[in-house]
This record gives sequence, C-alpha cells and structure tokens, in this order.
Amino acid sequence: MYQRRAMHPLSRSLKPLARETIETLWTIFVAIGEHWSLEDQPTGYRLRFETFLENRTNLNPVYEGYYVDGAAYFESLTADIGPAAALERLFAQKPRVVQSGIPATRLEAVQRFVVNEFISLRLALGGFKSFGAINYRGYFGGANIDGEPTPYRER
Repeated sequence: MYQRRAMHPLSRSLKPLARETIETLWTIFVAIGEHWSLEDQPTGYRLRFETFLENRTNLNPVYEGYYVDGAAYFESLTADIGPAAALERLFAQKPRVVQSGIPATRLEAVQRFVVNEFISLRLALGGFKSFGAINYRGYFGGANIDGEPTPYRER
C-alpha cells in the first residue's frame, strides 16, 4: 500500500544533516540518560533518533537550523568549558518559568528546540521505565497479538 510521505515544500531543497552534526546531537541524546540515571540503553534508539531528526526537518525546515546551531553551540561550549559543564548548562541552567514565544538567547533556543525535545523522545522510547512506569504516551511496547498478553500492561 502506498503511503504519502509528509514533507514541507521548503524541505525538498534541504540537504541531509551532516554526519558530524548528527554525531554531536547523538552525544547530547545519550548524555540525557547519564544525567538523569536512566537505566535504558540508548544504542537501540539510534535509528529512531535519526528518523526523528529527519522527520522534524521534513515537516518543519526551520529545525535544520536548530539542529545545526545546537550542535555548533554544544561544540563551542565543550571547547570553552568542557563536555561535562557544557551538558550541565544545557540540561540544568533553565529558567524557573517555562518560556514561550521567541527564545531570548541562543541557549534558550537550543534548550527548547533541541534538548527538551530530545528528553521527550528519550522518555517516549523507553527511558520512562527507569521511573517504574509501565506505559508512557507515545510508547508502543510490542504487537497486540490475539492470545498473547497485551504489550502495554504489566505481566
């Protein structure tokens, strides 16, 4: 069966993200689990992570800029203050009130459109289990096969 692929008209002219950019963004994604002591293994999420990046840029081409700038910003922070401090800044140096509208700073833009979305993705892919939950919005635990236990219920 043919399924049309959703794509913003401006996304057709975009080149795929550079491998170096994807690797830098992957470093941030993996560090989420280390920062919050998630017990899941991110290696199994790699393909879904890269698909997430591709889908985001296909649906909204401005995300290409967020991803390229987010990777460059992280690399710059890493060169200035080291990787641990750079990740701490991205994950923990946030305003007490969630901001809306246009980001006021580069850090806020990277946190909102890169880091926070990566955190949500990581939780949805399985990181939520580290907190004792058995289900999470967006999580699909397996096939629903007649006669088999329902995949999203505790066994």
